Amino acid sequence: MEGNLPNDFIDDIRSRFDIVEIVSQYVQLKRSGRNHFGLCPFHGEKTPSFSVSQEKQIFHCFGCGEGGNVFTFLMKMEGYTFPEAVAELAKRAGIPLPETRTSPAARKVRRGRQRLAEMMELAARFYHSHLQQPGGRRAAAYLKQRGLTAETIKYFGLGYAPQAWDAVKAFLVRKGYTEGEMLSGGLLTDSERRSYDRFRNRIIFPICDQRGKVIAFGGRALGDGQPKYLNSPETPLFNKSKTLYALHLAREHIRQSKKAVIFEGYMDVIAAHQAGIGEAVASLGTALTETQARLLRNHTEEVIIVFDADTAGQAATWRGLAILRAAGCLVKVGVLPEGLDPDDFIRRFGGDAFRREILDRSQLLVDYQLSRLIARYNPENDSERIILFDKVAEVLAAVENAMEQEDYLQKAANLLKLPAQAIRREVDKVQKRRPVAAVARPLPERQPAGQKAEEKAPLQILALWARFPGLITETAATLQPEDIPPEFAAVFAAARQRAAAFSPALLLDLLTEEKYRQILSRLLINEEYDEKTARKAVTDCVNYLRCARIARRRKEIEIKLAKLDPGVARGEISELSREWLTLRKMEEEINQAREGGKGVGTEYGKRT
Repeated sequence: MEGNLPNDFIDDIRSRFDIVEIVSQYVQLKRSGRNHFGLCPFHGEKTPSFSVSQEKQIFHCFGCGEGGNVFTFLMKMEGYTFPEAVAELAKRAGIPLPETRTSPAARKVRRGRQRLAEMMELAARFYHSHLQQPGGRRAAAYLKQRGLTAETIKYFGLGYAPQAWDAVKAFLVRKGYTEGEMLSGGLLTDSERRSYDRFRNRIIFPICDQRGKVIAFGGRALGDGQPKYLNSPETPLFNKSKTLYALHLAREHIRQSKKAVIFEGYMDVIAAHQAGIGEAVASLGTALTETQARLLRNHTEEVIIVFDADTAGQAATWRGLAILRAAGCLVKVGVLPEGLDPDDFIRRFGGDAFRREILDRSQLLVDYQLSRLIARYNPENDSERIILFDKVAEVLAAVENAMEQEDYLQKAANLLKLPAQAIRREVDKVQKRRPVAAVARPLPERQPAGQKAEEKAPLQILALWARFPGLITETAATLQPEDIPPEFAAVFAAARQRAAAFSPALLLDLLTEEKYRQILSRLLINEEYDEKTARKAVTDCVNYLRCARIARRRKEIEIKLAKLDPGVARGEISELSREWLTLRKMEEEINQAREGGKGVGTEYGKRT
């Protein structure tokens, strides 16, 4: 077992968590029949193909093939190793890890990541405490001027980085952390001469992962310092493109309101939360990424994007709209009055007015795009009218739903004072010349590798054993060691040894090779058997493997016979011929017995 964690400890940790509850922290799931379904967090799609089985405690995506149990899910979502995934769930359950025989290298990596996480939490406390000290008075006054209460400052963990070059460095050295660790965590910047604090004389905004753990910081300069906003660099804990500011605080609000509101800046989000708009998050910078869009789509379908009304904000809004729509979101735009950013509006008019005037009146994507084009290009000016006509056609060509496109053709015709048919012809031209790759669509389905019967038969046996552990003792004895492909030998042995506790989730722990785990997760979720049909299917697969082993041996004999000299090896030829005939008879008997099982496991054809 990975990390040499005791099997009973891993089984205990797994049994304490419901995979549906864990996955629901990342993906919006809806029950359908016996399973729960949602949009896959591992690839872009608009139609849910990601299935979670509460009964079997496993997941599988029929689109991209990813599958596994609760440990596998956390490994894929958080980038954990197997021991780290077990350790994380053990921590959530309040259970200490047992002593293990983990390799020194693996222990070093795990401990290094753990120390980084602890260091970032300490740094966050350090910055927060300095906001309350005399040196942080100016920063505290600024936050008060921006209308933030003491409760909000504490809720978001806001802080202040002192002006000194080595304030956080000296503090963390006293706590036992090295300069290398601080550089790795992005707390320091190095030069040819020395390293020094990255954040100095700045208001600090802790950036957290979805579990609320501090992984990075944003800093706003006080006074004329440049740049105005400075973020942590990429680190082992922090990937900017995969993180949304305040998502850990907004997640439950998003699910309750069934929508997310995405802003551009930290202060916009903080002001929104303080005003009762708890579904607010922010991209870390103006460029929304595909991964961030999928994060939002995992939690809700409707997303309202509210960026500043200035030129840069409008350009960012335009890019973000396309990315959100490609992720399958119902995209709307909250339009702000000229000269106001979201924080300004909320402070001036309040949260209720922002919800009523901006969010409730938000425009659908194409409506917003058309209105912005009309505002930018004058339809009465001949040269601008031509540009506008082309731009409108491009917007409408991206509308995939035929009925929706027809509605917008009529709207555009009224705006441009042109026949709808003329606009439709131009839209058709745009669609014809547009490269296929440029059309937003989910990733193509990726079929799991290795679906040959020689590989699927042992996986089918294991899947049915996991569903019906009572079959293990019934059928295991009929399998010879040489019947089992070497890559599955250890898993079959473990299944026999742990028959009483064998389950789909345990099986996915044992089978570590990714391509086989993908096939297996699909078999476990997608194929339904009762105990009677499962017994017949297992027997069919066992007989297939026996026939495959016999066929391999017969082939070996045929090759060997072809190489022997009949004049000098008569005895050996006679012995091999008898073995070949015996094997052929055994194979015929097995195939005759399998005739009675026709209709169950029929993909495993006769081996001759």
